[in-house]
Amino acid sequence: MYKISKFNHIRPWGEGHYIAYNARSGALGLMDEKNYQTCQNVFGKIRNGAESEFTPEEAHLVRQLEYGRFIHHDYYDELEELKFQHHQARFDQSSLGLSIAPTLACNMDCGYCYEGNKKGRMQPEIVETILDFIETRAAGIRSLDINWYGGEPLLAMEIIEDLTESMLDMAEEYKFAFNASMITNGYLLTNENTDRLLDNLKVSNIQITLDGPSDIHNKKRPLKSGKDSFDTILKNIQYASRKMQVNIRVNIDKSFTSETIQRLLNELDEAGLKNNVGLYFGRIEAATSACSNISESCYGAEDFSKVETDFYRLLLENGFSITSLPQPMGTVCFSQLISSHLLDPEGYIYKCYNYVGDIPRAMGNIKENINYNHPNFTRLFNFDAFEHEECRNCSILPICMGGCPARRADGDLKSGEACETWKHNLGPMLEIIARSRQSQAQKAAKETT
Repeated sequence: MYKISKFNHIRPWGEGHYIAYNARSGALGLMDEKNYQTCQNVFGKIRNGAESEFTPEEAHLVRQLEYGRFIHHDYYDELEELKFQHHQARFDQSSLGLSIAPTLACNMDCGYCYEGNKKGRMQPEIVETILDFIETRAAGIRSLDINWYGGEPLLAMEIIEDLTESMLDMAEEYKFAFNASMITNGYLLTNENTDRLLDNLKVSNIQITLDGPSDIHNKKRPLKSGKDSFDTILKNIQYASRKMQVNIRVNIDKSFTSETIQRLLNELDEAGLKNNVGLYFGRIEAATSACSNISESCYGAEDFSKVETDFYRLLLENGFSITSLPQPMGTVCFSQLISSHLLDPEGYIYKCYNYVGDIPRAMGNIKENINYNHPNFTRLFNFDAFEHEECRNCSILPICMGGCPARRADGDLKSGEACETWKHNLGPMLEIIARSRQSQAQKAAKETT
């Protein structure tokens, strides 16, 4: 006997076609009218307990639907399995994840920065303490996952080099995998630094922010000297994207329009980056007192989801690939992982990027034993989507997991405000993703003929 998954999303797509997506498995498929009607017949017979009446054609489709987890055996509880895997991920200690800010200093003066004008540079004592912290766990982990953060981490390359050299020695000694990524504004990502990051420091993935086309970006993200930054960053991306994965984040507020994004896409295309970078849109939020002055220009979750859809549609129309297919997750972010932490230059430990450098929001210091009962740890870690009826009954739970714990903890939010934007725009985004995949498949077919 079968049951129909509660995480199915099936919707019309153009004339005579349908998109089928399951949030539990991440499976995405396209159906013509005939297959859609067969699928509906299968669902109808499952609901009516008439599975013995499946036709050969329906029985064949049943195997495909089961593989994509659109249906499952009635003895299987998909919600309980999801809950088990969620808690398993939270307490997994086979990997150690550290986001490390070797400095909070920055060469830019972004008006919406939630860190404010903080400074600070990691001292040798903290470097050694971090390495000791890793070594005490090294024998029991399969991977060490490092994300370099800031401030601007490239202002502290020698600290990154010192830490990485010792981490790589430990990886070889204790036989664990070493993975490294970086969030940088990109201004100091020279060709030389790109090669150092890739060859010596094993950084294979970088996120860089471009806040619109050159004229707007230069107003939103000027250097502290007042000089423009866009052209240098774009030039650096051109080289780096040939060496490693580069993802461009565009921070969106209410000033952005489709015309704004179109001009940015034109500049990226002219720079030869259309097929070389990933691009996604992030919502600017007044997350701390340092950026409270921008609150009126920030979108709420539902309104942001609408413009996000419009902007991704522009990516599709301009031939950029769409890579953001929603995938099931164990947890929404590192705030709910017991073995993942964010460290500032003084060794203070945080569970959210929005809090870095705000010591009253730290959960302790790396120089001390980690206190997992600290209120700044438990207030985020202890949020459990499965204890909330709205989340348990939500058809996108596997790709949202209750949304941002910090948003829930820090504010009295209306329904849906803490959720991932998929809650508001999954349908139209699936259409965009499906068209992007179809376009990529057609392009690949042409290249092979």
